[in-house]
Amino acid sequence: MIDLNKRLGIISEIVKEVPGLGKTAMMKYIFLLQKVYKVPLGYDFEIYTYGPYSSEVMEDIDFAKHQDIIAMEMVNYSTGHSGYNLTPSTNSEKVIKEANEFVSTYKHSIEKVVALFGNKTAKELELATTIVYLYGTYAANNWDCTLEEISSNVRDIKPHFDIATIQIEYRHLDDLGILKQAI
Repeated sequence: MIDLNKRLGIISEIVKEVPGLGKTAMMKYIFLLQKVYKVPLGYDFEIYTYGPYSSEVMEDIDFAKHQDIIAMEMVNYSTGHSGYNLTPSTNSEKVIKEANEFVSTYKHSIEKVVALFGNKTAKELELATTIVYLYGTYAANNWDCTLEEISSNVRDIKPHFDIATIQIEYRHLDDLGILKQAI
């Protein structure tokens, strides 16, 4: 079992790197860190409404809020939707220091995820991480991981994305080497 302090250290470091990040985006960053960059966080992810989801990640985010490690502010968007902005709080630096060796070991991976995915919207992260999730699952089962197969299955799961958009993102992730790293 992974040490909770290590998980909280990673969450704190992400919030420090990207203050104002939403809970959904945090979920996707953690998924990418674990699946693509092999950060041993021990979360179990399943495919869900907005892509890969882990109730454990949400529990850790809520715990971090209650321990004053991160602050969580509700925001209303012009679209009519609402969400949360996560920012560092009183105990952020303390938690990062306590998990210093672990956080330091994976700081480059956090920076890489932020650099590659930091400008994406929650919807774009949903698509990217769903592709990565399916690609990794298909590869683990020795199933066909072609552009056509993965795109078709992403479309079945996420009908609000058109096939052309899915294929563009698949190619982008493949060009970056993200898909191969997810195996």
